[in-house]
Amino acid sequence: MKLNVSSIPEEGLQQEVELPIIINNKTKPYIAHVFIKLFRYGRRVLVEGSVKISVQLKCSRCLRETALPIDVAFREEYIPAEDIGGENEQELTDRELDLGFYSNDELDINEVVKEQILLSVPMKPLCREMCRGLCPVCGKDLNEDACNCREGQTDPRLAPLAKFKEILKVRKE
Repeated sequence: MKLNVSSIPEEGLQQEVELPIIINNKTKPYIAHVFIKLFRYGRRVLVEGSVKISVQLKCSRCLRETALPIDVAFREEYIPAEDIGGENEQELTDRELDLGFYSNDELDINEVVKEQILLSVPMKPLCREMCRGLCPVCGKDLNEDACNCREGQTDPRLAPLAKFKEILKVRKE
C-alpha cells in the first residue's frame, strides 16, 4: 500500500487495514492487522501505529515450526531521500540515523510495517522457553524423550582435562 505524501491532509490520516506482508520470498504472505496514523509537517511525515501479526518460525534449538504472535507499537519519522543528497551513497549524520526515507512523494506502508515486524522477531526464536533442543550426537528431539548418547561419552577436546583431573586426584591422596 503506497501513499502519496502530498495527499495527506493537514489534520492527518488514520487507517485500520489488513495488509499482506511477505517476510521472506519462500513463504506465502502473512496478514497483518495494522492501525496507522500519518501526519505531514511540510515534507516530513510522522507515522504512528501498531501491528498485530502471527508468523511461523523455526525454533532455534529443536527446529520445530512455531507460531510467534507479534504485537508492536511504533513511531517513525520520514523525510524525502532527496533532502539528504538524493539516492546516491552518502554518510548519514547522527540525527539522520533515526529517520526513514521516502522517494518520489510516495511512502510504502507495507515496507514500514515489514520493518517493524522484522525488528520484533527475536534473533533466536524458541518454541518455548525451556526447549531442550536436539541431541548433538543422534539428533533426537530431547523435548520428546531423553537419549543415551551423552552418558559416558567425553568430548575428545576435553580429554586432556580428564587426565589432569586424575593427576590432581592422585596428588591429593
